[in-house]
Amino acid sequence: MEWTIGWWQISVQRVYPTKAQLSQTYNQAASWWHQHLQLLGYSYAYRELWRSLKNADMLPHSQDKLTICDCGIGTAAFSLAFAQMINPQTHIAGVDISPQMLNKADQKLALAKVPHQVYQSDVNTLPFADCAFDAVICAHTLEHLPNPLQGLREIVRVLRPGAPLILVVTQSGLLGWLIQWHWGNQCFNQEQLSTLIHKAGLTQLQFIPFPFGLARFTSIACISFKRS
Repeated sequence: MEWTIGWWQISVQRVYPTKAQLSQTYNQAASWWHQHLQLLGYSYAYRELWRSLKNADMLPHSQDKLTICDCGIGTAAFSLAFAQMINPQTHIAGVDISPQMLNKADQKLALAKVPHQVYQSDVNTLPFADCAFDAVICAHTLEHLPNPLQGLREIVRVLRPGAPLILVVTQSGLLGWLIQWHWGNQCFNQEQLSTLIHKAGLTQLQFIPFPFGLARFTSIACISFKRS
């Protein structure tokens, strides 16, 4: 944005946290993050989201050995909800830039006896081979990337043909702006997210509403699939 006032030109440009800053921010939040999500109703909302997808028969739940990548796993709230509602024997590969978040995720998944392994990495450079996963799940991570399309294309790379991406992002609006002000992320509306997803090469996009609660007003959830 630019304004001209008399002989002065004033500009404002959006900046994003560096990887080191983002890691430090979430390291500091790791000790209370999981309880925070539970108190705000996100853990319940995540379970209901998985219930909706299961009832719609849109997930690869019939295989004995599913392998799923959770990009931006945090303290594993999204993965734990998946394990509870879909398949507790799914192997979770959890990726996060914050080592403290990964420590918490490792503890939570181990306590729940969910097969898993955690990796400290940036979503833009996932440490996995092409077509490695039966699904990728990603909650409130894409909005932290300066170039979200790059991150989506990297996610598509590690998906098997025909496999789904289940994505949750911060929604544009007043509450989204308040979250953005504190955490330095960006927000999306459905049109913006749809454009990004199609550019990344994903198809069959469907948006899934959250149940009544805070997540319904702060977040957008959707599922899309890698071309076969």
